[in-house]
Amino acid sequence: MRPVHGETFRVAQQRLRQYIDDHNLRPGDPLPSEAKLAESLGISRISLREATRSLQALGVINAISGRGLFVSEFSFRPILEQLPYRVAIGGASLYEVLVVREALEVGLIEMVSKCLTPADLDDLTGLADEMERRELAGEPLGDLDKAFHERLYQPLGNGLVSSLIDLFWELFTRLFDSLPGEPGHPARVHKDIVAALGAGEGMSDAMVAHFSYIRHRLEPLASSRHDENGDPG
Repeated sequence: MRPVHGETFRVAQQRLRQYIDDHNLRPGDPLPSEAKLAESLGISRISLREATRSLQALGVINAISGRGLFVSEFSFRPILEQLPYRVAIGGASLYEVLVVREALEVGLIEMVSKCLTPADLDDLTGLADEMERRELAGEPLGDLDKAFHERLYQPLGNGLVSSLIDLFWELFTRLFDSLPGEPGHPARVHKDIVAALGAGEGMSDAMVAHFSYIRHRLEPLASSRHDENGDPG
């Protein structure tokens, strides 16, 4: 009995992933031509094309026009792009993203403080000062906010952490920017984080305070959802 289409597709995916593992391919390494790869995997070229398209969407491989297929650098961005729309609506989803992002950043800040160099601190101070300048001038801060958080965890030298910080920062920002009202005082809370790092104490408290203004803005939305669901207020 021949496998149904869905089963064939999954087999093709699994074999292609296994091929990458078995051949110890690294990001940037090329894959064989379509004909050779299909023959090596024991699947049809049609099944291989479907598998490669799906793995491109997941960020596992990358197709370069005129050059072929290559193993991709690991990234969480495809996860962000593939999230269902329902995750991006409603206060509960936004609050859940906040909880995860806060746990990640608060949990790592003490570790950052132990490997922070004077150059790192100078860079963070410069970013926070520029945020303050823009805030006073009524200019947008989004790019600096992201740069600050990326630079803050850079001393860890952990690519997975950096990818996770980027993922949750962007996901939360996409949802948070759709809320009404003022963004709070991002320059002040970021300067407080830098001051705590410079003093060598109070880093966790400063990071928790960083999220407090966000949680304050979410409270009316969360209360509204409780009322709609008939839950106690």
